[in-house]
Amino acid sequence: MSTIIRRRRGSRMNLGPYKRHELLTGRIEPMVSAYSGYATTGNRTNLADYISDEMRRNWQTHREALLAFWRSGKSDAEVFPDDCLPWLCSGPRDRLPWAEQHLDGGRTGDA
Repeated sequence: MSTIIRRRRGSRMNLGPYKRHELLTGRIEPMVSAYSGYATTGNRTNLADYISDEMRRNWQTHREALLAFWRSGKSDAEVFPDDCLPWLCSGPRDRLPWAEQHLDGGRTGDA
């Protein structure tokens, strides 16, 4: 009798943990050698200083998946097991994600 092994399917999102974290929380975490977020230059800590066409495209592309994750209350490790970084947690979900407030203009129809 053969055994069927099923791999746990992670997220298909290719956004990466830093960009995902920044879009959701608006927080730029201290840069480490493998940092791949939006704050690529300088030492500014306000993510709004780094709003770009790439950020807007990423939000539009991944918006629904990120909002579903945000609303689910699940941990990053549960939803993004392949690229979850323990020092990047989504934080409290008592407000809209940062990108929804700053890139959507706070659209409320989806909240």
